Amino acid sequence: MDKKTKPPTIADVAALAGVSAQTVSNFLTGRFKPRGQNLQRLEAAISELGYRPSAAARALRLKQSGMIAMLLEDGADLSQERMREGWEPLHGMFLYGATNRARELGYYVTPVLTRQGTAEVEAIRLVREGRADALICSTELMPEAQLERLQRIARTEKVPIALLQENRKRDFICSVSAADEDGGEQAAEHLAALGHTHVAVMSVKPAWPGPVRRRNGFEAAAARLGLSAEAWEADHYTVEAVRRRAAPELARSDRPTAVFAVNDVIAIALMQQAIELRLDIPKDLSVLGFNDLDVASYVRPALTTLRTPGAAMGARAVEVLVDAISGKPLTSTSLLPIEFVPRESTGAAPGT
Repeated sequence: MDKKTKPPTIADVAALAGVSAQTVSNFLTGRFKPRGQNLQRLEAAISELGYRPSAAARALRLKQSGMIAMLLEDGADLSQERMREGWEPLHGMFLYGATNRARELGYYVTPVLTRQGTAEVEAIRLVREGRADALICSTELMPEAQLERLQRIARTEKVPIALLQENRKRDFICSVSAADEDGGEQAAEHLAALGHTHVAVMSVKPAWPGPVRRRNGFEAAAARLGLSAEAWEADHYTVEAVRRRAAPELARSDRPTAVFAVNDVIAIALMQQAIELRLDIPKDLSVLGFNDLDVASYVRPALTTLRTPGAAMGARAVEVLVDAISGKPLTSTSLLPIEFVPRESTGAAPGT
């Protein structure tokens, strides 16, 4: 490569700014910030030369890879039975938020698809091979024993780990979750404000902790608001199972006037069954979902729902881990707010 085309170095910046190379290095790493003319000359030299710190050089100097691995259970590997337990397709939002925030902080996020029950095996391999400075794991459908093994890895390998969708405090690990219970409360409050007094919440069994928290929040708020609340549970997390369970309830003359579904897929299946029974949504029945998947705004009527802050959860996990990598104490829990998204599927209670 011709000398004139080589990327600028710290020495080039120092020569142009009239300071020592150590001063430039200290400025770039944040050890101290020069003042007055020195600061102005440094910033001008960096801008004029187009200098960019070398990620490879930083990795060698700090013995860090500059990588954060996000362990995601491969959806293609999920058994039909586990899909029926309530797997929610939020991985894309987690990865989007984490990747963008990491780039802003000078790191990279690499997704690692794991087979069922192998997250801790991949975690140990990545850390011991020096391929990741920190780990993000989505805990959806992850059994307690596996979570405990990840906790031991964080302690013994001294690697910061963030768990997405986990809201319990755990030593050596940061938990990042949405305020699911608060979202359930918002759902009940919305329906009460529309005049509904007889409502239902629909979920599946068994369910992972997120939907359980949503249901608990809804039922607690319904009791506080004096609403009569029924609980409907489908056998599996499939459109067919939801419709089969909802059909006899929706056919009743004394059916609830509104239903809160613990996620959007359940809500849309419920709407399909209601429309087949010639119920008008929302005149005869209001339906409210959770997550705000892309499809929620395209169905007709468009689904009123509560938005899970998936991208913000990914970004927050990265922020906590980067702080931990730099030596700051690991934040134990982060709970992010849920956003209410009003659309067309909820309306005033019949007769009000």
